[in-house]
Amino acid sequence: MNYILKKTCSLKMYSTLRVDSVAEIVVFPINKQGIKEIYTKYLDKTKILIGKGSNILLSREYYGSEYVFVCCEWLNLVSTTKNRIYCEAGASLSSISWFALEQNLCGYEFLEDIPGSLGGAIVMNAGTYNDNIGQLIDSIEYYDIEKGQILKEEASTNDFGRRTSKWSGSNFIILSAELKINSNMRENNYEDILAKMLEIKKQRYLKQPRNYPNAGSVFKRPTLNGKDYYVWALFEELGLRGLRIGDAMISDKHPGFIVNVGDAKAKDILSLINIAKEKVKEKFDIDLELEWEVI
Repeated sequence: MNYILKKTCSLKMYSTLRVDSVAEIVVFPINKQGIKEIYTKYLDKTKILIGKGSNILLSREYYGSEYVFVCCEWLNLVSTTKNRIYCEAGASLSSISWFALEQNLCGYEFLEDIPGSLGGAIVMNAGTYNDNIGQLIDSIEYYDIEKGQILKEEASTNDFGRRTSKWSGSNFIILSAELKINSNMRENNYEDILAKMLEIKKQRYLKQPRNYPNAGSVFKRPTLNGKDYYVWALFEELGLRGLRIGDAMISDKHPGFIVNVGDAKAKDILSLINIAKEKVKEKFDIDLELEWEVI
């Protein structure tokens, strides 16, 4: 058997929001074949894939045996191969960035402080305002649930959009990827790359609420009539900064985040989400779209 099974397992440490929740079945694949075995064995159950637990909200206190949580934290190999960086889906973006630094490769600095793992990052094309993971992907290996096969294909920037990708559907499980090493990435100064990484990290810490558990930006950046809007600015105008229900709070440091200031409940977080969506729609006629996945 190529996976480990845990029964009646707390999910609190597998979600960056640290909302207390329990699952009857949690499985940990130890290699790519483990993914195939899990999806074959639990064919009739609802599978929920989690990496580092960012960008998700566990909306239930208990998930019974009809659910199977698949945690890919052990699929975390990062290495070089054939002039590429090879990464398994469970590798954190931070570890990839530091690995690139050790190879004196630039272009990966922006990944250092983005939470989450490679698999989830590919699915949602995670990134910053200027950069995204899609621009680094050369090829992707994935499990096709419908075909029951492990497949590999080349990737291009056309496969990725704003916080989405062609692998966003529920029929694909990202297993690994090869990331680009272009000639202009090589032979860079180690100290310069490190300085850029640390500056990016510093700026994020200055702007984002790192003192409380959170799951990253709650909403995608909205567009209306061809114009982009900043969620935090909309919330600021509506006076939503610091709005709190129980221990769930719209961050007073960066209103684009909802934070857990103690023992927040999923229902309170969902209430804040609904209040924010309703007020933004009423005032600006903008429909906010969640960046999180509610499970």
